[in-house]
Amino acid sequence: MKKIESTRMFVTLALTGLISFGMAGCGGPKAAVKPEPVVKAEPAPVPPIEFGKSYFQYNTASLSTAAKDALKKDADLLLARPEVKISVDGHCDERGTDEYNMELGWKRAYAARDYLKKMGIDESRLFPASYGRSRPAVIGNDEAIWNKNRRVELSERK
Repeated sequence: MKKIESTRMFVTLALTGLISFGMAGCGGPKAAVKPEPVVKAEPAPVPPIEFGKSYFQYNTASLSTAAKDALKKDADLLLARPEVKISVDGHCDERGTDEYNMELGWKRAYAARDYLKKMGIDESRLFPASYGRSRPAVIGNDEAIWNKNRRVELSERK
């Protein structure tokens, strides 16, 4: 009988100790778990759009087939990037007066802008300007040079 009582007492003490030990672990402060730092990924830089150039015949603001083809490619690029705003810059060759070339540069810029609008580009994204003959692409005075200066160039507005 003494053996049963001592076994019972041992079991009771052992269980009490285990319960006390378990409860002590639950009631104390929890171990702090340091959270992993949140790293914000920087968005990948968006490359600038590389536009073509639209060239014009002497003394005209009419878009040639080649100019329309170049603008169509530019419109496709712009449709894929609806957040981009564009400068539409009209240029002329060196012949004629400053006043005449400024006016012709405006007509070329507006011709390109109107064509881009037809291609689905919202007018609020397009900013025409004229530089007349003040910003030649190349310097010289023969027909090959003049052909390169009679143009419309598109560029992203910052």
